Amino acid sequence: MSFKLDCLNTILINPFPYLHPPPQLPFEVLGLHTVSASSPRSAAPVTNNTTSQSFHPDHPGLNPSHGKYIVYRQTARDGANRRRPQTSIGTGYDLSNSVFSPDGRNFQVEYATKAVENGGTAVGIRCKDGVVLALEKIVTSKLLKKDANKRIATVDRNMGVVHSGLVPDGRHFVSRARDEASSWRGTYKAPIPASALANRMGAYVQAYTLYNSVRPFGITAIVGGYDAETEVDVDGAVGSGPTMGSGGKTPGAKEGGPYLYMIEPSGLYWGYYGAATGKGRQAAKAELEKLNLDPSKGEVIGLEEGVKEAARIIYAAHEDSKDKEFELEMTWVSAVNGPTKGRHEEVPKELREEAERLAKKALEGEDDMEE
Repeated sequence: MSFKLDCLNTILINPFPYLHPPPQLPFEVLGLHTVSASSPRSAAPVTNNTTSQSFHPDHPGLNPSHGKYIVYRQTARDGANRRRPQTSIGTGYDLSNSVFSPDGRNFQVEYATKAVENGGTAVGIRCKDGVVLALEKIVTSKLLKKDANKRIATVDRNMGVVHSGLVPDGRHFVSRARDEASSWRGTYKAPIPASALANRMGAYVQAYTLYNSVRPFGITAIVGGYDAETEVDVDGAVGSGPTMGSGGKTPGAKEGGPYLYMIEPSGLYWGYYGAATGKGRQAAKAELEKLNLDPSKGEVIGLEEGVKEAARIIYAAHEDSKDKEFELEMTWVSAVNGPTKGRHEEVPKELREEAERLAKKALEGEDDMEE
């Protein structure tokens, strides 16, 4: 049965609330009302902030045999008193991915961000000679094989990705990132730069926020890599003119090195010295801010020290979920003359175990100080 509208009272009646969805805005729910056939002239009143109305089985659209009705009233008002629907819980604006709420929010993207916040903590650290990626992988079952189901993936030989949120979404993200890296290598005969991969994947993720037929990615991804260091041909962008040195070239100037990017469910991405996402992101960010990662502010930590700091941060962020068992997954990438020879690899077992031992010791020391 279709909805019926009483034009005089702007009342919309849904006789089968479990079979029919609520109407589109601008209607608000006034309540669930019962119509009794034994007392045909009585019915529960419909009340809101401005009006009070009663209706009975003789009202257009009502049938006593149906029993219960969901009643809606139009929220629109004339002139300055026009009433806008509340948007704190979506109220219809979260039904489509391609609709903004009146206050400029996209609820589906916000819900995707909430999904990320339920995932394990992921951390990326940009060191002076490489990048470290670490993940708190929650163990959901004692039957799972140890060190299986890796969550940090290699996109190209010099680049890796760690993600937090919905695991299947993350796997699709990694698959697409590998396609982009392969396409770049086939065209330019070189590994894709981290900035180019972040740009392409940011655009890909953002496309999933534009259409009604898709939903946003329920992940936040951290991309870390080491671009080959090459001498800069000219200073600045093409056409910018000389800025330093003869002919717009600074002697010895190079480009490349370690890079770290984080891509959010909205498609937004930024370059970072240190990045964190997932359930323990706030605690992890607080610890990252204590590290010296900005080259303009002094000596930046090295790669091995970055591994130990990443382990300590993951253990510190896990304190709020200490009742849940987890595995620490860590990878790193360095220059060609570094420990990984320019490749994205797992941190060696001995170094990882040493980092975990120091992290547990630091955590125990903090507990002793609190006592």
